[in-house]
Amino acid sequence: MSDYDAIKETVFHYFEGYRDKDRERLEKAFSLEIANMMGYIKNKEGKLELFSMTMRESIDKWVAPDYTPFEFSDGNILAVDIFSDVGATWRIVNKFIVNP
Repeated sequence: MSDYDAIKETVFHYFEGYRDKDRERLEKAFSLEIANMMGYIKNKEGKLELFSMTMRESIDKWVAPDYTPFEFSDGNILAVDIFSDVGATWRIVNKFIVNP
């Protein structure tokens, strides 16, 4: 398998694992010992707030029975940049359908 195909497979483990609340696929997508999820989310006042949590915490949240995943549509990988035998970045564009 080429590096590009391995990265593509990993990205889809993430998206499909998230969508299906599939712990096994999510755990294939991340290095659980070192990965963290970080980003911005709107708080109750509508302001962006920085958050950070370990991947284990994120996956626990995503597969919880009472968690409703965001709906995805029209997702595409824009670019994969492989810069060493152990490092790469990928960029995606995806529409999230958020039901208030």
